[in-house]
Amino acid sequence: MPKEQFLYPETRPVFDLIEQASQRSGVSRGQAFEDFLHMSVCALSGGQMEEQYMQTVERHVAGKQGKRGCDSIAEAFGRLTATIEGTRKDVLGDMFQGGITYGEAGQFLTSESICQLMARMTMKGADAAPGERKSVCDPCCGSGRMLLAAADIQPGWEFVGQDVDLRCVRMTAINFALRNLYGYAIWGNSLVNTRKVTYRMGFNGRGFVRELSHEVAEAAMPHTSVEAELRDDDRPRSQLHLF
Repeated sequence: MPKEQFLYPETRPVFDLIEQASQRSGVSRGQAFEDFLHMSVCALSGGQMEEQYMQTVERHVAGKQGKRGCDSIAEAFGRLTATIEGTRKDVLGDMFQGGITYGEAGQFLTSESICQLMARMTMKGADAAPGERKSVCDPCCGSGRMLLAAADIQPGWEFVGQDVDLRCVRMTAINFALRNLYGYAIWGNSLVNTRKVTYRMGFNGRGFVRELSHEVAEAAMPHTSVEAELRDDDRPRSQLHLF
């Protein structure tokens, strides 16, 4: 296996805990990372995805309390949260490319500096009119870096990311949830317009991310109102539109 290479020193401690979880649970590093992403999304939902969480954690509960794979995953989530809060870096994307996929199938993430440059170039002078809420879409979002760069400029906009890799979709959802940014992360093929899973990010009184049903997700797609997305959402309805 190639040697891990990370851009940020803060990535290594989180990665080591994922590696520890894989060893404790007897699963591959890749599986431990996927489960970590899924469990993190569920945890950020504030109990709205409890069944999925319980199904995923089953692989990591064997052993003595404090020495189980789930204990390592929980510690990794806490460290990830503190690291993002302190650095604002895409630690998940760094770990994904530098210690999980190593760029498999040509899957390399755009550097954060390039994302920031492109966001400044394309969003200059794109301020919304009073009462208007604009959106930004990345049809191949990876870990959401391009959208995060856009959010640094316009944090109040809506952000839509889509990717064919479910791991990338969950990284995007986590990155946005931990920054309390509003948007959608969609698992599907942008070229043929398929959607398998849609996550809604942004605090709704219970959690910071939740999975939408197919019917609700379809109602929230471009050029349509998303008022039906969550009827108990207390955010202004005029702001809940895409494109």
